[in-house]
Amino acid sequence: MPTRQSALIELEVPLRQSGVAGHLDSWFQEFPFRTHINLRGDSTDVAFSTALASLIGMTLPLSPNTVSESGGWRVCWLGPDEWLLLGPDQPALIDSLAAALASTHHSLVMLSGGQTLVRIGGPAWRDVIASACPLDLHPRVFGAGQCAQTVLAHTNVLLIAVEDSEHGGAVDIVVRRSFADYLLRWLMDAAREPGFTLFEPAL
Repeated sequence: MPTRQSALIELEVPLRQSGVAGHLDSWFQEFPFRTHINLRGDSTDVAFSTALASLIGMTLPLSPNTVSESGGWRVCWLGPDEWLLLGPDQPALIDSLAAALASTHHSLVMLSGGQTLVRIGGPAWRDVIASACPLDLHPRVFGAGQCAQTVLAHTNVLLIAVEDSEHGGAVDIVVRRSFADYLLRWLMDAAREPGFTLFEPAL
């Protein structure tokens, strides 16, 4: 059976590099092997919404750039009829969703093998991201429960503001596997001034 490997397997972890003031004001950690499913459908269709809620225990976020979360699963708004489901390593979920939504107009695409998730946090995370991202990341406009599709260091990503259970405020970066190594190396270079820690992947 093939062995699954982290998209960042060539990076040595853990890694620490103190900043110019001797601090470690940012940190990075990959969350590999999670379930990523792109979902499209009509949120006004009761059968569609009910079937989804019965499987993942939450309703779809309908406000632009918002996130619903329950039981380890997150649903990110990508468009009026499009969402990204993120959660534990449960590849069989897509089959359950397909069966439950069979009578509705919908689309399901498994993206788990082509995407990964990297989290960056620490006091300097907004400055590190802002060095390569055009979005306004001030807490008054981008906080927990919000997401945004954007370009980061010339790479298409989805940013999700989160509260890390151990380290406080952070942002999750959903990125294609083929760009993950490049993107993280770019961000670590941007984090040299505040200093950073690269943790082992959260398996």
